[in-house]
Amino acid sequence: MGWDLPVESLSKWWALMSKTVRARAVEIIFALQNQRSNLDGLLAKHGKQVSDQDRKFLQSLCYGITRQWYHLSAIEAQLIDKPLKPRDLILGAIVRCGIYELGWMRSKEHAVVTEYVDATVVEGRPWARGLVNAVLRNFIRHRAELKMERHQAETLWNHPSWLIERIQSAWPERWEGILVENNAHPPMTLRVNQRLVSRETQIEKLRAQDIDCVPGSAPASIRLNEPSPVERLDGFNQGFLSVQDESSQWASIALAGTSGERILDACAAPGGKTTHLLELADLDLLALDISERRLTKITENLVRLGLRAQLKAADASQPDTWWDGIPFDGILLDAPCSATGVIRRHPDIRLMRSEAAIKSLLGMQRALIDALWEVLKDGGRLLYTTCSILPSENDEQIERFLGHHPDASLGVLNAGIPGIRTTHGIQQLPSHTGGDGFYYALLVKSGSSQPKVRA
Repeated sequence: MGWDLPVESLSKWWALMSKTVRARAVEIIFALQNQRSNLDGLLAKHGKQVSDQDRKFLQSLCYGITRQWYHLSAIEAQLIDKPLKPRDLILGAIVRCGIYELGWMRSKEHAVVTEYVDATVVEGRPWARGLVNAVLRNFIRHRAELKMERHQAETLWNHPSWLIERIQSAWPERWEGILVENNAHPPMTLRVNQRLVSRETQIEKLRAQDIDCVPGSAPASIRLNEPSPVERLDGFNQGFLSVQDESSQWASIALAGTSGERILDACAAPGGKTTHLLELADLDLLALDISERRLTKITENLVRLGLRAQLKAADASQPDTWWDGIPFDGILLDAPCSATGVIRRHPDIRLMRSEAAIKSLLGMQRALIDALWEVLKDGGRLLYTTCSILPSENDEQIERFLGHHPDASLGVLNAGIPGIRTTHGIQQLPSHTGGDGFYYALLVKSGSSQPKVRA
């Protein structure tokens, strides 16, 4: 195509090109480079504008690039002679998308090179057409050796060096397995609503649909050997099934709510634990989340499953803004955390987190558990959970809490929960034959610290 088109025609062509799925991938990867948003949010935004087939391609491409981020960064640095100027970093996103497609997705070489070269024009960098063309063709010529070169820890494990060191320190005998799992595709796990159907019956229904599945570790869990759109699953729309990782499913079992109890789900969205608690017992349940928008997802799940709960948008660490003065029998605190146990499910976590961010999260966790302890009744229990594998967010937080609260003691966790028994709880690590990385600690309140009931 020539480049002597009228400005109006060229503008229309740019608009058309900007809507291609590869152009959208470039925009997503560039946003991740700048930590403007998380991957799921970016995919949701751009996925609305493309076909179902293109949406699957977009997701596969962007997730793949994010899993191979540090390796791709090293390859990019080898192929581009001079560092890109800050205003031209969009070219790095274009090159990275092209390298991943050519090296990992077996896409047609001519189509890949042509479209990413054209993307330079869409992004206002027409002068870089030759650069992108040369880089991608150079990668094609040296693809095998470039993919094999992994001289640094970051490129070998596709994790930032600081996180590799933290995981090595926390799990000196298991760190390699953790990093391998973090780079793998996670299993899709379902939760059966056992009020309506047995797990065995539901497995039979799924297998009748030619969906290969096995029982998971949790009593209501079913692990699919291949992911499937939820709309295709027999029983999903009827409320027989929910999507929830099996490690997460153990949380509601560990809290062990009994019918009639007043229960607080303190950081509830998107509502998997909320609905599971209600499937297990008839509870007076309050689900809190700081985000009004995220509460919408809980409402949708409650309606689909035929369950009821009180929902409130509020900061759980500020009880004066939401607590009615009546203490709770049980509290589930799934605390905001580094999410280092779910990197395989959200690979952009390794890009979005930092040591400074984790320090901030530690303060938030302390504030939450201290505040919620005050609204728990004497004899009540608080289950503290995270999807982190870092002891600083888990056992060390519970150690600190016990040292500051003489009315707190450790409760007995369900003996069926799989994982590593730590000083104060149970730690699960990500596993291809199990769930995500998850931590549980049960605290019981005793003594004379009964919270005051407001008049």
